[in-house]
Amino acid sequence: MHDSGSDARTQIDDHYPFLKEQNPAYKPAPIFKIMKKIILILMLVFVSASLYADTVILKNRTKVKGLVVDEYVDRIALSTIDGEKHILRKDIDKIEYDAPEQNFMQLGRAYDEKGWYDKAAFYYKKAMDINPDYKEAMDAYVASHAKMWREEEKRTKKDIELHNMAIEWRTRKNKKIANVVKSKESLVKESVGLSLVEHDGVFRINEVIPGSSASQAGIKKGDFLIGIWGRLVRYSKLEDVLSELIGPKYSEVKILVGKDIPVPVETRVNMYKESGVSLSFEYEGLVVKDIISGKKGELAGLKKGDFVIAIDNNITRYLPMDSVIALMNNPKNNRIVFTVRRNINLRREGE
Repeated sequence: MHDSGSDARTQIDDHYPFLKEQNPAYKPAPIFKIMKKIILILMLVFVSASLYADTVILKNRTKVKGLVVDEYVDRIALSTIDGEKHILRKDIDKIEYDAPEQNFMQLGRAYDEKGWYDKAAFYYKKAMDINPDYKEAMDAYVASHAKMWREEEKRTKKDIELHNMAIEWRTRKNKKIANVVKSKESLVKESVGLSLVEHDGVFRINEVIPGSSASQAGIKKGDFLIGIWGRLVRYSKLEDVLSELIGPKYSEVKILVGKDIPVPVETRVNMYKESGVSLSFEYEGLVVKDIISGKKGELAGLKKGDFVIAIDNNITRYLPMDSVIALMNNPKNNRIVFTVRRNINLRREGE
């Protein structure tokens, strides 16, 4: 017999593995299982009615309609009436987005992968022209220019090295000089002040150097690296992720970090109000719209602009606001754990 509850659990495990990793005994609340199905149906009905739907065309010419909710290096997450589906990019011929700015983003990414950063920047700019509030396009546009700068710096450095080699050859030919080649892990530590470990495609921050850029930004050991320059890094190669973090001294890199923030509960009366946190659903998901200074949420470490992915291990993506507030007002323990994603700009140091 088909177990739809098991399917829902599997989808959550696949999409948010860090929840299970941090708490192996977690289970989505029964309300989540029911509301997830209802919200998905309502979303797809609304999507169909308003003609806003993405179409994934597979290489076997099959078409799958839904909403592309997350994009990874080797797959996408598609929200359909039957739940979230992960579709591998190797099986996809193309994706037709209903929103024109997303089609320009797709062209930009294609050129980005080929290393044609000037062309990529052109299409990211086209996406921004259509939708000035398209944050993903803004991040990608800035990142493409940073990559162009990095390539130009490499070419200039190479020219200087070749020139110096010609000058210094005579003085070095009779000496043994130890060339110290630093690993990418060491360069990332020196540059932004953190180290990473990868497990099943998920990147956990394993160390934060005191006084570093990462430390000053509030990043903690045990946090997760979710994205770089607006692109999700899950399923990427560790070497590629490290390369993205390395860059010229004093330049910046924008990362997306996932973390758990426990908020203590002293009274169960209107905890939503007591927390001082104002939540709102936006295009990217549930966001901390505002926060009152001195209240429990702010004291615990929540910040304005945080994206709330889960509350006490209950995924918020498909929950209506009433259910979100109900979760906060009916905590099972003496604390409420917010799983959030936070955009952070890190300044590179080191050599």
